[in-house]
Amino acid sequence: MTQELTREQLQKQLEAARETIMALSKRMHQIEDGANQSPFLQQLIAYQKRIRTEAERLKQSQAWANSLFQASSDAMILLDKKRCIDCNKAALHLFGFDSRKVFLETHPFEFSPPRQPSGCRSLQEGIRKIASAIESGSNHFEWVYRRMDGSEFPAEVWLSAIGSDSARLVMATVRDISERKLAEKALLDSHANLERLVEERTRDVRDIAMIIESTPSFVGMADSHGNIVYVNPAGLEMVGLERDAPVDGMKISDFHSLDESRRIIEEIFSKVVKEGTIQASCKFTHCDGSEIPASAVFMALSDGEGKSGKFAVVARDLRKEQELQHQMEHVDRLESLGVLAGGIAHDFNNILTAVIGNAGMAMRLLGNTSPVQKYLQRIEDSSLQAAELCNQMLAYSGKGKFVIQSVNLSNLVAQMTSLLEVSIAKHATLQLQLCESLPAVDADSTQLQQILMNLVINASEAIDKHNGIIVISTGAMEVGKSDLQASIHHPDTGPGYYAYIEVSDNGCGMDEEVMKKIFDPFFTTKFTGRGLGMSAVLGIVHGHNGLLQVNSDRGCGTTFRVAFPVSMSESTHHIDEHKHEKVTGSGTVLVVDDERVVRELASMFLEDMGYHVLTANDGKEAVTVFCDHHDKITGVILDMTMPHMDGKECYAELCKIDPDIKVILSSGYNEEDATSGFKGKNLAGFIQKPYQINVFQEYIARHFSK
Repeated sequence: MTQELTREQLQKQLEAARETIMALSKRMHQIEDGANQSPFLQQLIAYQKRIRTEAERLKQSQAWANSLFQASSDAMILLDKKRCIDCNKAALHLFGFDSRKVFLETHPFEFSPPRQPSGCRSLQEGIRKIASAIESGSNHFEWVYRRMDGSEFPAEVWLSAIGSDSARLVMATVRDISERKLAEKALLDSHANLERLVEERTRDVRDIAMIIESTPSFVGMADSHGNIVYVNPAGLEMVGLERDAPVDGMKISDFHSLDESRRIIEEIFSKVVKEGTIQASCKFTHCDGSEIPASAVFMALSDGEGKSGKFAVVARDLRKEQELQHQMEHVDRLESLGVLAGGIAHDFNNILTAVIGNAGMAMRLLGNTSPVQKYLQRIEDSSLQAAELCNQMLAYSGKGKFVIQSVNLSNLVAQMTSLLEVSIAKHATLQLQLCESLPAVDADSTQLQQILMNLVINASEAIDKHNGIIVISTGAMEVGKSDLQASIHHPDTGPGYYAYIEVSDNGCGMDEEVMKKIFDPFFTTKFTGRGLGMSAVLGIVHGHNGLLQVNSDRGCGTTFRVAFPVSMSESTHHIDEHKHEKVTGSGTVLVVDDERVVRELASMFLEDMGYHVLTANDGKEAVTVFCDHHDKITGVILDMTMPHMDGKECYAELCKIDPDIKVILSSGYNEEDATSGFKGKNLAGFIQKPYQINVFQEYIARHFSK
């Protein structure tokens, strides 16, 4: 553009020189032949020389300008108000023309599409914008052009006015900015993606922060010097602080003992620096001074330069888990001892069956006038006491002898009042608060009497030698999930309507340690005693799917409440164990038992009734005997626990031979436990060992009579 202006100036100078030459020539004709023309000629020659020099300079400037014009990488177009006057090669290339002539014959506005995305709503508006640029002399703007093949491209345009007002031209410099636009778009897209990623990461960080803030575990951060950086609300609460307590200025020693803090900083942090993450146990210190065992994961946090500037810990409070573990171990220990107690009681019942049965048979044969009767009676009484001890052991194991019937707890307490009054110490007073309209429960009344007796005797001993009151009350209650959680109960016990017996005293009470052990077998606070009382109570409660609640404080007395589901059915048949009429029978009975003394005793009882007896010492032998004599056999007395083939398998084989055979199951365990594997099968009945002669004979006659 500067060179174009120089060419114009030179053109003016050339025209002025020509006018001067013409004036000088005219002057020369006027002064011919006489005038001294030498100075004038010299001046004329000088002007001509100057004109040639300026002409050469002008030609050279024009050449330079044209070279620059053609060599420019930007498209350059010279226009007047109507058409294109000139263009360079870059313009032809940019707009897709092969011919300069065709390009110059094309109207400039044919290079523009009808609408412009750069602020001009129409081509006419764009024309006005360019015209304004020509009038003002200069303008710079962006425009969209169309190539000869119809493709469009964005361009940056510079307009410069050249010449006088009467002959003004415009030099348009056009630069393709497609790549720049793509780069700008890519930059904008990248910026938008970056903003989106930042927003997503911010949202993720916010979500993670919410998770950390709401997690029930301890989450904390500290630097390598032990200064606390962060602790989440659950962590603060775990050690007894407010959930929003500030941690500024706090150290690890505010959450751990000094020894534990030193171990964490010197040992654990050093190990974390090497390994990155480790799992270790540690102990926190509560504000009240108590220790909190925890399982923790320690990790190193990088400072961005690969160095571990901070450490994080996620810790889980193990107190509840350890308490639950202790409870499970306690339950397992009780269950193991229960299995042991049940097995011992079962074996003792087999032995006592022979002792009681033989003593009863001897008393029947000797008659009432024999002097040996009183000794035999003592043997039977002692054996029955031993059987009662076995029942306590079975009750503890949850396999006690239950004769289920409908029981009203208020009536049960009322009937035992006299016995209870003579069982307690003289300085203790018994008070009753019995509910009159109490719903019945399905239970073994003898077992419930044992519960009540144990609780009242314990209350009397808790009062010791001081005057005190024992209150027995009954009632009904709706048991929900919270009640079950606050009680000791069998796993099958569920919510519902329960009737209860409650025994309260104002005696010495129990501390927490004693309360943890009262249901352990053989635990007692007495100088003497077996310690089976409360464990037997618990076993009976479990066996009836009931629940037990205990409240006690040292020096403030104790309250025991045992509750049982209300009755939903009628009572079962109850045998009168004191019936002594002789009963008879006829036919053949197969006695199957692995204990010889039990087989012999049962055989003796049956023969005394008039039955013919066959025996077998295990299930396999019983099947063989039954195959040989099944057409003669009236019924089978089958033991449950035997080697080679137990009672359940034997019963299945006998039913294959004769589906209508009458089988009475016999066991040292209770009926519910012994017959649990026979659900849906047609057992004729069940009799528990040890049995007395009159009870056994009456039961057999009723079930095997034709």
